[in-house]
Amino acid sequence: MRILHVVDRLSRRGGADQHLRDIASAQRLTHRVTLAYGSQHCREPAGVTAVKVRGLAGKVASHAGLAALAPLLADADVVHVHNVMNPIALQMACATGVAVVTVQDHRVFCPGPGKTLPDGARCTLGMSLSVCAGCFEDDAYADRTLKLTRERLDALREAAEVLVLSEYMRSELAVLGVEATVLPPWVEAAPDLEPDEPREGYVFGGRLVRHKAPHEAVEAHSLSRTSQPLRVAGAGPLGGQLAGEGLGWLPRDELHAVLRGCRALLFPARWQEPFGILGLEALALGTPVIAWDRGGISEWARAGCVLVDGPQQAAEAIARLDGNSELRFQLGTDGQLLAREEYGRASLLARLEDAYSVLRCPKLEMEDPS
Repeated sequence: MRILHVVDRLSRRGGADQHLRDIASAQRLTHRVTLAYGSQHCREPAGVTAVKVRGLAGKVASHAGLAALAPLLADADVVHVHNVMNPIALQMACATGVAVVTVQDHRVFCPGPGKTLPDGARCTLGMSLSVCAGCFEDDAYADRTLKLTRERLDALREAAEVLVLSEYMRSELAVLGVEATVLPPWVEAAPDLEPDEPREGYVFGGRLVRHKAPHEAVEAHSLSRTSQPLRVAGAGPLGGQLAGEGLGWLPRDELHAVLRGCRALLFPARWQEPFGILGLEALALGTPVIAWDRGGISEWARAGCVLVDGPQQAAEAIARLDGNSELRFQLGTDGQLLAREEYGRASLLARLEDAYSVLRCPKLEMEDPS
């Protein structure tokens, strides 16, 4: 099968970026895999053909830089779109009739900050200028952003198959009349924990931006009065404003080593988190997660986690874990079991292949001797 992955950027920075690399690396063993990208921040996975299509990096509707995309689309048996925000590029991919689109965040159906109102509450209202203008300081900018979001949503409606990472995202799209299938990312479980494994400190990991709420992790750590250090692994505009030991953006292996050695991952969110891949990775490593209950987080936080609502409850959770090594070990083993049983690569990769197979691609039907 000829699989074309279409993405805005080729990167290692972010759970969704890493998961696409994992998908392409796994598929190239049995398929011919091509990756069309807009901007490049790292090398492509080994064995995968990568082609730069400049227009894929755009966030507004534009034909500029998309000429190289058409022949790639024509040659593919399956087109899998990830995080493409240029509505024209999204339309071109969906017009093939064999497009699978993974909706990774809110930008195809919410013009504001991730279905979150200015006061931090979840937005349950439909998309309209009267509703969405409250999230913007400039009415003209709100109007342009709403129009752009509608263009993305209209393009998405033409996809042959829509995938999302969580039931939360599926329900948000269902309100808008878009059917989607939940297919979460996979993780690789680490070796089983040992009861006497040393664990020191707490970690926040991710982009240092407002909707990821790193300041709430810092506040929770301070309120807890723990003697354990806080380590901040990530990069972004808030980096210079945060207390704790700044580690910068770490490669995946280094980040996993930091997570495996800490007492818990602090996983705050101000927006409605679409999924939260890093939290699931921590569970696979045997690391408990203190997670804010937002969006799709609770779907993987059924074991190995303490769900909280805000810094005060998170501080109380830190205090409980600090004084109870048996609880930390039990949460760690429970989280590993969940990750191993429900988020293993083999079963989820097979489900992705099933999603491709239901496209009834004309090219594949012609090649099928039966």
